[in-house]
Amino acid sequence: MDDVLRKVLKKITPSGKEEDGMRKISRRLLIAVGKFADKYGAETILAGSITRNTWLREKKEIDIFVALPESVQEKDVEKIGLSIGKSAVKSVGGRHVISYAQHPYVRGFVGKFQVDIVPCYKLQSADRIRSAVDRTPFHVKYIEKNMRPEQAGDVRLLKQFFKSSGIYGADLKTEGFSGYMCDLLIIKYGSFGNTMKAVADWKAGTFITLDDKQTDQKFSAPLVLIDPVDAKRNVAAAVSAKNFELLIRMAGEFLKKPSVNFFAIPKYRPIERNEFLDIQKRRGTQTVAVTFKPPKVVPDILWPQLRRAADRLSQMLKENDFRVMNSGAWSDEKSLCALVFEMEVHSLPNVKKRVGPSIFVHSNARNFVEHYAKSAVRRPYVENTNWVAETVRKHTDAAYYILNVLKQNRKKLEIIGIPSHIAVSICSGSKIAVDENFYGLIKSNREARIFLGKFFGAR
Repeated sequence: MDDVLRKVLKKITPSGKEEDGMRKISRRLLIAVGKFADKYGAETILAGSITRNTWLREKKEIDIFVALPESVQEKDVEKIGLSIGKSAVKSVGGRHVISYAQHPYVRGFVGKFQVDIVPCYKLQSADRIRSAVDRTPFHVKYIEKNMRPEQAGDVRLLKQFFKSSGIYGADLKTEGFSGYMCDLLIIKYGSFGNTMKAVADWKAGTFITLDDKQTDQKFSAPLVLIDPVDAKRNVAAAVSAKNFELLIRMAGEFLKKPSVNFFAIPKYRPIERNEFLDIQKRRGTQTVAVTFKPPKVVPDILWPQLRRAADRLSQMLKENDFRVMNSGAWSDEKSLCALVFEMEVHSLPNVKKRVGPSIFVHSNARNFVEHYAKSAVRRPYVENTNWVAETVRKHTDAAYYILNVLKQNRKKLEIIGIPSHIAVSICSGSKIAVDENFYGLIKSNREARIFLGKFFGAR
């Protein structure tokens, strides 16, 4: 394992030249931001992996927080933060865009580097936190105090391990592990190797703390890691059950047979038409997809709503006797969204058998027979000791069922459980495509075809 980790660390650690370049541009940007922040009595704070020397080689991202006095009104924080950010980026010859998290902030581009300039409050205690960004300065101080310099390499290894598994990032698209969580795990377990040993023994409901602080907060998550600066917060809240179990499996496999391959970023090839058709033939299933344009919302709103929409339609299909083998959601966040369903049973007979009450439950039996006396396709009859009625099935094809559901107006879609932004987009125009027709819709979209390959288990 030691030989493998040395090889990987050499590859992912920035060179001396790269490190000098990162620190030089960081200082330049910090001075530029400070120049415009001073007039508001704000403190500029360099945050992120650069502060603990744990950034990966290819990373060119810098985080600067502008900590404003508590006397500044909340309604003015956004305006002041954007003003400082825009002015600072312009002063160093960069360009900017407005990005969104809990609040808008400035994302600047200076040469090959990206800088996020985020306003927050300057607080004396974490107990006074008003929003998520207010925690960051406390995170910086905690890591600086508790992480040993020689552990920087272990954090880099853990980040790369997560990246190779596709689970690095606490955004709601990835549903994985944040850089801050990597820091905390290394502080907790001491090294990358020890972290892998601990992870391999995790079970659903694992609860981790880094100190003796107690919390009365109740968490419902596969993994709970209490934030040492805010005992009410689970640092692992974004981690999905799927990614939690994936990490456990990957850690176990790595410990059995360490290899640099566990740190390599996998390259997925977009699925070709003939491959897709072959998969359909071998599996004997049908692929039904709903496609539409993405709503104009930030990714952290888009992805949860996409997943909820896919889950709700999947549930409705099952409630109508169709059988869903697998479902998923995908978007390029620009021009296309897709809700995809692999149907184990996509076609149903015209009649539906309804098993009623026992002949011994007289009042219920009488009500059942009277209810279906006219609507059944044949007279209700007794099978074993239960009354049975055969009725005309309203929906016999999965694709047509979804089509009918989505024909409803936005308000009705929301009532049946389709999230608001997705409902608006679907009402603005959507398509239902089956098997090869769906492939035809995405054949020119490389990322969509990569998703489709992963959907069917491409490695």
